[in-house]
Amino acid sequence: MKSHNNNFRFRALSLAIACAASASFSYAATLEEVVVTATKRAESLQDVPISMIAMDGESIKDLGVTNAIDFAANMPAVTISETPIGNFVFIRGIGTPGTNQGIELSVSTFHDGIYMGRHQLARAPFMDLERVEVLRGPQSILFGKNTIGGAIHAITAKPTEEFEASISVLVGENSELEYTGVVSGGLTDSLRGRLAYRAYETDGYFDNVMTGEDEVTRDDYSLRGQLAFDLTDNIMLTGKWETGEFNADGKPVQLAVFDALTPGAQQISGLNQLLVAAATGGNGIERYDDERAVINDGGALLGQVVPSFEGVPGFPEGDEFSDNEMDLGTFTVEWILGDHTLTAITGYAQYEYQDVCDCDFSALPLIEVDAAEDYEQWSQEIRLTSPGGETLDYILGAYYHQSDLEYSSIEQFGAALAGAPNVSRAYRMTQDQDQWAIFGSGTWNFTELTRMTVGLRYSEESKEASHVLEKSFTGGWDFGGGLVVGDTAADYDAFEAAFPGVAGALDAGLWQGLLGTYEHDIRGRERDEEFVSWSINLEHDLTPDVMVFATVSTGVKGGGFDARFLRENDNPFFEYEEEEALNIELGVKSTLLDGAMTLNATVFQTTVEDYQVSIFDGATAFFVQNAAEIESRGLEVDLRWQATDNLTVGFAGSYLKAEYTDFENAPCWAVQSVADPVGCATNGRDASGDPNLFSPEYAANLNLDYHLPLGDTLEFRATWNINYSDEYFNAGDLDPRIAMVDSYTKHDLRLAIGAADGQWDVALLGRNLTDEFTSGNSNDQPLVPGNGFAQLDLLRTYAVQGTYRF
Repeated sequence: MKSHNNNFRFRALSLAIACAASASFSYAATLEEVVVTATKRAESLQDVPISMIAMDGESIKDLGVTNAIDFAANMPAVTISETPIGNFVFIRGIGTPGTNQGIELSVSTFHDGIYMGRHQLARAPFMDLERVEVLRGPQSILFGKNTIGGAIHAITAKPTEEFEASISVLVGENSELEYTGVVSGGLTDSLRGRLAYRAYETDGYFDNVMTGEDEVTRDDYSLRGQLAFDLTDNIMLTGKWETGEFNADGKPVQLAVFDALTPGAQQISGLNQLLVAAATGGNGIERYDDERAVINDGGALLGQVVPSFEGVPGFPEGDEFSDNEMDLGTFTVEWILGDHTLTAITGYAQYEYQDVCDCDFSALPLIEVDAAEDYEQWSQEIRLTSPGGETLDYILGAYYHQSDLEYSSIEQFGAALAGAPNVSRAYRMTQDQDQWAIFGSGTWNFTELTRMTVGLRYSEESKEASHVLEKSFTGGWDFGGGLVVGDTAADYDAFEAAFPGVAGALDAGLWQGLLGTYEHDIRGRERDEEFVSWSINLEHDLTPDVMVFATVSTGVKGGGFDARFLRENDNPFFEYEEEEALNIELGVKSTLLDGAMTLNATVFQTTVEDYQVSIFDGATAFFVQNAAEIESRGLEVDLRWQATDNLTVGFAGSYLKAEYTDFENAPCWAVQSVADPVGCATNGRDASGDPNLFSPEYAANLNLDYHLPLGDTLEFRATWNINYSDEYFNAGDLDPRIAMVDSYTKHDLRLAIGAADGQWDVALLGRNLTDEFTSGNSNDQPLVPGNGFAQLDLLRTYAVQGTYRF
C-alpha cells in the first residue's frame, strides 16, 4: 500500500534547481570547504572515501535542534527514536530492533572520539557543537565494533585563542524556553578555555485528559568546561568535563489502534472506555490525536466505577517520569614526534536514570514499569599518525574499554482485573565488560591519482553477567480463610513453600501462562569473543574535482545477555550471539561549477548475518534472538550548491531496500496469534522478504538558505527545510495494522533579521508546519491483543530565537 505521491522525490530536486534557474549562471560564488575527521585526520569531506554527511553547529542551532532525535529527522534514512522504555538508532535500515538494555547498538554515537553506544545516551541534549558527522556503513577499523550500520560523531566546539562569547534564547509555544551561553578565549599565552551552559524546559504538546496536565514536560541542563594547554611547542593537552540532567514528566504515548480481538481484550477495552468517560464526562471514545487518557491511580477511579474493585490493594499508582543524570570526561594528549603525531585519549562516561512508564497506555491501573540503570565506562585509545602526503600514509593504534552496568526493573500488574491477585516481578542484571583492540589503517598512494587503503582491527572482549528475578504480591494479598501473604519476595517464597498447590495454579495461569515469567537466579555467566574486522578501499581521481571509490568492509557487533530475561535458569535465550556484516560500496565525490557545487553519490549493499532482534511478544515480554540474515542495499545522493552569492541549496536523498532475507521464526502478529496460538508459539511466522523497521524506500531532505543584505548594517535570512519520508514500519514485529507509518512531508521555516557582521540576530521558527502526525514508535498494547499504541512526534510549533555575540 502506497499512500504517498511518488512524484515527490523528483519534484524536490526540481525545486532546488528551479530556485536558481532564473539566476545568473556566473559561479563566482563558491561553497565553503567542509572539514571532517572521519578518518582520524582533518580532511575535506570531498577527499574522504566514505559515504557521509555533516552538519555544522550553527545550522544545528538555527534549525532548533535540541538533541540527537531532532537531528536525525533532517537526515534521510537515519532514525533516532525514543520509545517508552528505551531508544532506537538506525542508518540504512540497520539498527537494533526492539529495546533491551543488554543489547548494544548496531549504530553507535561518539562524543569527541569517545564511544557512547548506550541506548539512553541518545536522549542527551546537543550543546555548543562544532559539527556532527554521520558516517554510513560499517566503521569498524577506526571506530571499533558496534558500528555495523554506521556511526554518529558529535564534535564539540573547542577553546579559542581570541575572546568570544554568545548568549542565545529561544521562546516558543507550550512554554518552551531554551537559553545557551558560551564564553571562550585565552587565559594565558599557552592556556585556553571554553565554558558552555544550556538550559531547556517545556510543558509539552499533549493534553492528558485523565490528569488535566500538559505532557511531556521537560527540564534539562548541561554544563561543559574545556581547557587546552600548550605544554611545549610539540605537546598539547586538552581536558573536557561535561555534566547534565535531562528529565521529563509524562510520555508522548497514547492508544492509537482500537481493535480488540478476544473477549478478554474487548472487556478490558470496554472497561477502559468507562473510566475515560467517567473522568471526562464524555463517551470515553479515544482517537489518535494530541490528547491521551493515561493514568495509574492505584485503582481509585476503577473502584468508583466498579465498586467490587474498591479497596483492592496493589494496583499500580506511580506517576510517569524519566530522570537522567550524565557525566562525561575526556583528557587528550597530542604529541608531535618529528613528522608523526601521537594521540592519547582517555575517556570517561557515567549515567544513571530512573524511568517510570504506565505501560498499558490507558486509564486502567494495569501495568507499571519502574526501570533504573547505572552505567560507568572508562576507555583509553592511543594512535600514531603518519604525516600524510607520503607514498605510504598510516595510522596505528590500540584501544581499551571497561564498563560496569546495573539494570533493574520492577513491573507491577493489575491482575485483579482478570480475577487474580495483583502481582509484581522484580529483576536485576549486573554486567562487567572488558575489551581491548589493536588496529591499523594504511594508504598506499600508487600514483598522484590512485590510492588504496587497507584497514585491520583485532579485538577481544569478555562479559560476565548475573540476572535475578523475584516474584511478589503487590501490596500483599488476602486469600481468605486466614491466608494472608505479605508484599515482599521472601513472603512469596514462603507462600510457595507452604501452599504449593495454590502457588502452582498461579504459576500455570498467571505467571507463566499470561506473563511468561519464571523465577530464576543466574550468577556469573561468562562469554568471551574475538573479532577480526577488515576493509579495503580503492580510490581514483578522474579529474582534480572528481574522485571515485570502491570499498569492501566488514563489521561486527558483540553478543551478550538479555537484560529483560524472564525465563528459567537453563533457558538458552538468556544469551545471544554476535552479528557480522559485509558491506560493498561504490561512490563518487565531485566538485562542480568551479567550486559552486558538490555532488556525491554512493551505491551500497550490506549483508548482516545473525542479526540481533528484540521483539515485543504482545503480552509483557521481549524475544531476543539472532535472526538469520538481513540485507540492505540502495543509493544515497548528497548535493550542496552555492546557487548565487545569496542562495545555498542542500539536498540529500536515499533509495533503500532493507529486508530480511531469512527470518523463519519471527514473532506472529496479534491477529495471527489469536487465530493460531499453538502454531505461533511453536513456529512463529516466516518474515523472510519483509522490510526491516525504519527503512523507508525513499527519503529526502531539501534545505534552501537565502541571505539578503538590507543596507550596510542589516541582513535578512530565510531557511526553508523540507523532510520527506516514504512509509515504513516502526515496530519489530512489522504488523501493518499497528506499526506502519504513512509517508509524510514536514516543513520547517526560519526567518531571521540580524546585523550584517553577525553580532546579533532575531528569528521566527516554525517546525512541522504541515502538522504531520507521525509516530516514532508504535507497538501492541500489552495484554490487550488487537489494540496498539503510538508515540506522537512533535506537532506544529512556533518559537522566537535571539542570539547576541560578544
